[in-house]
Amino acid sequence: MPVQKITREEIVTKCVERFRTHGFHRTTMSDLAEVCGLQKGSFYHYFSCKDEILREGLVQTRDYFAQHIFTLAYDNGITAKERMKSMLDAHVAIMLRGNGGCLVANVSAETLNTAPEFMPLLREISDRWHAALTHIVRTCREREEADSTAWRIMQDIEGAVMLARLYDSAHFTTEAVERSVAYCTE
Repeated sequence: MPVQKITREEIVTKCVERFRTHGFHRTTMSDLAEVCGLQKGSFYHYFSCKDEILREGLVQTRDYFAQHIFTLAYDNGITAKERMKSMLDAHVAIMLRGNGGCLVANVSAETLNTAPEFMPLLREISDRWHAALTHIVRTCREREEADSTAWRIMQDIEGAVMLARLYDSAHFTTEAVERSVAYCTE
């Protein structure tokens, strides 16, 4: 196999996709090296274990969502409905990309009892999503109602993504986004 130039960030991105589609526990270091086009020995120059890769991947995911998805919630130049729709459409598009699902949901379910060290990062990502949704819903509802509505939206979107994958039909996510937008009656 010829030596391939690849950055640490590119390795993390490719590995996160593998975790998202095949699961954390079902993925070996050999699998990760292969998906990156590296020999296993070379791969260890970048990362010593897959826990380290997942941790960095979750940080990368957190930062990406903070910069590119959740910021849509705070764009006061558009209506709450427009913010909700654009943020959720972007979020759902990422979750439906490829063969995986939601990285945060998948990793949470898979590692909850086996690798609790990932929970703080997973919760931070979820908390930021919740805060962004709450911010939007607060434009038209009281604080407590906005808080519980944001949790409901998260549950609805996650369930819709799972059903969209299971039945190979985007109508589940389309309807979940529409229900979420409907909470924003200004």
